[in-house]
Amino acid sequence: MKRRSLTTGLAAMLALPALSLAGRTAHAQGAEKLRVRLDFSPWGMHGAMHLAQQKGLFKAQGLDVEIQDGTGTINTLQLLAAGQADVGQVALGTMAVAKENGLDLVSIAGFARTGDLAVLMDEALGIKSPKDLAGKKIVCFTTSPWAPFIEPFLKANGMSKSSINLVMVAPSAMISTYASGNSEGFMSQAPFGQPMVMKTRKASALLLGDSGISFPSYGLAATPKMVDAKRDALAKFVQVQVQAWRYIYDGHIEEAVAAIVAQRPNAKVDPDVMRGQITAYQSFFESPSGKGKPIGLQYDSDWAAAIRSMEQTGQIKAGHKPTEYYTNALLAV
Repeated sequence: MKRRSLTTGLAAMLALPALSLAGRTAHAQGAEKLRVRLDFSPWGMHGAMHLAQQKGLFKAQGLDVEIQDGTGTINTLQLLAAGQADVGQVALGTMAVAKENGLDLVSIAGFARTGDLAVLMDEALGIKSPKDLAGKKIVCFTTSPWAPFIEPFLKANGMSKSSINLVMVAPSAMISTYASGNSEGFMSQAPFGQPMVMKTRKASALLLGDSGISFPSYGLAATPKMVDAKRDALAKFVQVQVQAWRYIYDGHIEEAVAAIVAQRPNAKVDPDVMRGQITAYQSFFESPSGKGKPIGLQYDSDWAAAIRSMEQTGQIKAGHKPTEYYTNALLAV
């Protein structure tokens, strides 16, 4: 992506030519409310959401967006399915598993389209392969995006749950348990977890994708019913987020960090961690289908690979098509 000036970048975000007329109409009729549920408490992947709120980009499109912090992707998916939130920012691989278990959901935009889940281990241990995890104490939490993939990951490497000392802790306790030396590793997203422990206990990463389990990471999801009911509002919301991410990775990461801090003053977030997470995620925004694919768009080939992995590991039944899991209909292509 080419670097643009601050003025040019913001102008592009605010203009959104395809949406400008709809935005003016929405203002005339009153802003449309959208309840947005995030996956967790503030972290780097929330940068575009908070930047758009901080800059008034949602309001410019006639949207009244309420951004709620979450307690895990699984909980957010359940709230979406129950109609208690309109759109969620979630781990899309976990969404696919939830869909298999009866939740009627669809992804409406893909951001981190390359799988990011990893086992993060104390760098000093010199862990080189999953087999090296045998006997190690590793912490996770039950609503983690990792939860549905733990046994498939171990099985893919000829291991079982008894091979490792897996301990489930509260989400808020996972990082502190590792950082304090009370576990040898933790299961998380590599670009999330490594910056979190960079100052206390550096960690190396074993990516789940390297074990042959492939699926997309973070994006936006909603129910098909909600997409039908609020199509215009969701289209504007999605495209504001796409433009915000383009702007951030066009040389404005610091603005995203500042927006998270400003929007969540009581969270006492570490700007260095937020910066590290946003920076680390940039490579994961690339689609496995090829470099330079527009942010937000999803592809049959990416989802087909994810479907194969989840079928092979028993997470979903055979026979599903990629288009069951995503739509590009809300994106300006």
